[in-house]
Amino acid sequence: MKRKYLFRNRSIVFRLYTQITVILVILFAALLLSNIYSLQVVQNHIVSNSEHTLAIYTESIHNNLDIYAKDLMEVFENQADFARDYGEQYIRSGHEGDYFKEMRLINALKSKMTNNYASDGMFVQIARDERLLTLFGNRINSSNKLALSDFLKHQNWRDIQIQDHKEGQWSIVQVNDVFYLFKCITYGEVSFGTFVQADHLLSRTSREADSASQFMLSGQDGRILTTVSGNVMTITKDLAATEQELGSRYLFVSKPIAEFGHMTNIVAKQSVFSGLKLIQWLIIVLGVVSMVVVPLVMRFITKEMLRPILELVRAAKEVEKGQTLFPPPSREYSLEFMKLFHAFQSMVHEITHLKIQSYEEKIEKSRAELKVLQMQIRPHFYLNAISTISSLTYQNRNEEIRRMIQMLSQHLRYMFKAEQMLVSIDEEMGHVENYIRMQEIRYPDQIFYMTDLEAAAGDIRIPQLLIQTFVENCFKHALTYGEMLSIFIRVHMERTADDGAYVQIVIEDNGEGFPQAWLQQFQTSIRAGDEGEHVGIANIHKTLQLLYKQDNLLVLSSGGESSGAKIEIRIPVSNETNPVSISESSMRVGELNEVHVD
Repeated sequence: MKRKYLFRNRSIVFRLYTQITVILVILFAALLLSNIYSLQVVQNHIVSNSEHTLAIYTESIHNNLDIYAKDLMEVFENQADFARDYGEQYIRSGHEGDYFKEMRLINALKSKMTNNYASDGMFVQIARDERLLTLFGNRINSSNKLALSDFLKHQNWRDIQIQDHKEGQWSIVQVNDVFYLFKCITYGEVSFGTFVQADHLLSRTSREADSASQFMLSGQDGRILTTVSGNVMTITKDLAATEQELGSRYLFVSKPIAEFGHMTNIVAKQSVFSGLKLIQWLIIVLGVVSMVVVPLVMRFITKEMLRPILELVRAAKEVEKGQTLFPPPSREYSLEFMKLFHAFQSMVHEITHLKIQSYEEKIEKSRAELKVLQMQIRPHFYLNAISTISSLTYQNRNEEIRRMIQMLSQHLRYMFKAEQMLVSIDEEMGHVENYIRMQEIRYPDQIFYMTDLEAAAGDIRIPQLLIQTFVENCFKHALTYGEMLSIFIRVHMERTADDGAYVQIVIEDNGEGFPQAWLQQFQTSIRAGDEGEHVGIANIHKTLQLLYKQDNLLVLSSGGESSGAKIEIRIPVSNETNPVSISESSMRVGELNEVHVD
């Protein structure tokens, strides 16, 4: 797993995607931070503007309330004693009023209500629940006038005066679902007061407010007195509940008003985006576009660069497995990659040509080497045959001489026919029997031989003179004058555990066998590549190694006291019905894998 991970790290695809991903993450992070910063700047700017606007409006409200309070104070200072005396007289006379005195008080109120900065109303209460003189402004409608008159008549203004004096504020009173701000002064049984409807304090704001903002007045306890907005948002809860409910979509900016509470500006957060400049919007649009364009670019890179590279790698692997032709590209790629494909095709063609040429040279070299090995094997018998014929001439054994010459002719014809290197086992066994019959002429009544040849193995091809060489060694080393020489040859088919097949050839004699020291010396010389005095057997071992690329095909051993030398030869069979052949006519490059020649 670790090795696979390392290979993936070295892949150009992995590295390219990793690097592009890192670059994109950095760019997106910078873009995100830039946009967040821009939005924060715009939001701070909006909050700052709202605070300035609130400062202007709260100052205007403060000035208006200050004017209303001053008008009330002037009326009180000028008419307090007169109103108190009138009140005492009113009570003593059994609640009979003096018309002229009342008109004087009303005119005093009217003098303050006729200017442009007057409150919504002023009143003088002579005695609680007894006599009320009230003057309303033009901004109060008739239904509200009736409700206010009833409320003013029964209100204990002494308690309100104590509250105003204590906190220095205006009192908030709700009459008929409308909030009013009251300021009053009580002197004896007489109370002077002024009031203004909360909605009218925002008259200037209502004229100047835009659709993205909403203004509201609230008391110290958080009650919402009135709102002014250019949109359709309706607020009926207190300030804290409203901020909790709408805080995710709106910005709340508040400014305190010392007289009664707070003024709050509610700004929709959508307006933050509208405050972005054109260049900032372009940056955002480019960020969104890049999220679409980058995958398309990656797809293009994969299609036009990575895909042909991967196809080149797959084609190279096919060539590595033995494909002699470089596969053409599956589609038309860019000009540069098509040139690269053609260059690879030319290179593979040249490598294949050189490889074939190298194989042909190796084949010729192997054939020459095998031929030399065969020439080294052949001289063992010639001198003995000539010596036997010469001996028979002295004995006048003409018939045997004729047979000997005929069999020697067959022997020589077999060895020199068409320079053949592989022969069938039937041909080799016929040659061996011909050789043994020649030896019987030389050693009459001393040779006994027996062969056991499985029919299925007769067509299998083996190196020429393979069995002959070991039979010749039996006569050379196991034959003792005056004693019988027994030779047993067995050829049969065997199968391996992996369902392979081979021919097992066993040659045994009744001689003394191979000495243990000789076997060890032979094995040592074979491993060292030194033939020494074992030229014939060493050549056979080398021949089998060249042909079949295996080292364990020849096993020499001794059978013990009752048996002599034992030779075991294994010949691999690649195809039982079409045995391996390596004749002059079949030496082609395409058959290299079948003939097992390096």
